[in-house]
Parts: sequence; structure tokens; C-alpha cells
Amino acid sequence: MQPVAPPLRHTGCSGTLSYPLGGSHDQAVIFSRTSGRARRAHRTRRPRRSRDRSRAETARFLTHIPITDEARALVRSQLVRNGPGIRAGKSITRGAATDQQAQQAQAPGVIQINLFDSARESYFVTTQTIPVGTTIQAFIAQPDFKQEWGLEALRVTEDLSPGFSLVLPGISTLGDFWQQGLTTYWIVVTDPNGNQSMSNTDFGTKGFYRNADDTTYMVPGIDSWREFNNGDGAVIVEVKGRFLTGVRTEVVFEDIVAPQDAIQVIDSSTIQVNLSLVPNFDLTLMKTYLLTVGQAAWTDSFPFRHTPR
Repeated sequence: MQPVAPPLRHTGCSGTLSYPLGGSHDQAVIFSRTSGRARRAHRTRRPRRSRDRSRAETARFLTHIPITDEARALVRSQLVRNGPGIRAGKSITRGAATDQQAQQAQAPGVIQINLFDSARESYFVTTQTIPVGTTIQAFIAQPDFKQEWGLEALRVTEDLSPGFSLVLPGISTLGDFWQQGLTTYWIVVTDPNGNQSMSNTDFGTKGFYRNADDTTYMVPGIDSWREFNNGDGAVIVEVKGRFLTGVRTEVVFEDIVAPQDAIQVIDSSTIQVNLSLVPNFDLTLMKTYLLTVGQAAWTDSFPFRHTPR
């Protein structure tokens, strides 16, 4: 019999529950990329049998714990600080680069939500080694920012290498819980020394869409990409959009992490990634990936297709 993840727990905080979304098969679980290099090259809903098998094979890497008061307090402090519409025109806090750099430290990983697929699968992909004893916790905040939902809490029991994917509770399971506006998905990472960092993203719900003014507050934000060979024959992906300069930038293709020396922030509208320097990226095959850019504790994701040339 395949193991089943335990249900989420009541945290004991007044008036707040950690909701089990979608049943045990939608609970967070980690997938190892070090054996067989099985990748999410095409983001589709995985068969449950495969997901259970991965859970059994990698259970040694993590354990479920209750949502911690410290992580919840950090999320609440961000809610109070930023107010509703954190990345829309309703708030100026995401409009100035200096303010973004003052936000919570960026986590050693990025949150990915595939808004381009009906399953709305959600992941946290590690971009740096995460040591034993680290906790990784997931929250969702409604557009009114009056409450946060603790979704999942995990403690790492073996070091996690860059490129590990944690499958998070999927947002498609929330159903009638949605409010109209920007909903925020938060990941709080606390290292063994108590240092906290975050990776967050947001998405419109109940028919909400950003207008031209709102998009200026969406940083990082991907508009488009193009792929070409430079003069040295290297394969370059150029990403256009809204970005910060002078901060650590993470770029991930599904669970393939671009090293820092392959990433160049040209200016506030352009990032270039040298795919020829990205380990495990197969340049000989046409594949579709979910491209994610992370900066200043925020991420944005966009479909990307590599074409051999």
C-alpha cells in the first residue's frame, strides 16, 4: 500500500485554520531529480500512481510538521506592511525598486504556478542547497489581506540540492473560497539558524485582470522571450519584461536551475540566459518548459519552448 500524506493541522492560532486542499494527493511532496533526471518537461497532471511512488522513494527528505507561529507572524507582517493589491495599482509598495529591495529576503528557491494549464499545478523549486533542519511552509492570502491560510509545513531531513521540486497544494482546489482580486501564494523558508526568507507570487481570481497601470507594479514580470545564437555559437534566451537590477536573480526552466554565471540582467527590461552554460539542459531536443524568474522574493512564470538550431 502506498503511503498517504497526513492531513494538515489546526495551528492553534485564533480564528485561523490550515486547510487540507483537495485531499491527500494534493499535499506537498518532494520529487528527487537526481535519479533518472525525470523532468516536468511538459506540465501535465501526473498519474497518482507515479506521484505516490515518488513520495515513497523520497520520504526520507522531509517530514510534515504543524504550521509555525514564526512563519505565520512573518506572513501577517507582510500583509500589514503591504496592504491589499500588493502588486497592483492599489498599493505603491510594489512600484518602487528601492522598496522591493527592502522586502523580505529571497528564498533559496522559487515558487512556480502554472496558470497556463487547467490543473494549476504549483511547485517550489530549490535554486540553492537547502540544509537539514530547514522548514518550508506554504500560505495563501486572499485579495482583502484580512486573513492568511496555512496550507502546508515541512521540515527537511536531508540536504536538498538545487533542482528539487516540492509539489504544493494546487490552487485549482480552492473553488468557492476565492475573492475577486489578486490572491498571493507565499512560501516561507526558515533555515536551522532561524533566518527567514520568502518566495511569493500572485494571480488574479474571480475575473480579475491587471490593466496597463497595474502591470507596472508586477516586478518581476515576464512579457515575452526570444531564443538565438550569439556570435560565439552559444544559445541565448532573452527575456523581456519588468525586472530589478543589482539584485540576485534566479532563472529556472521547470526544475532546471540556471547557474548565476549564465544569467545576465542587461537592464530593467531585459534578462539574458546562456543556455549553453546551464547543466542538464538538453539543447538537442525541442521541449516546452515553465520559465520562472525570481527577484526580491517574488516570481513570475511563463511558457517557454526550446527549439534546437
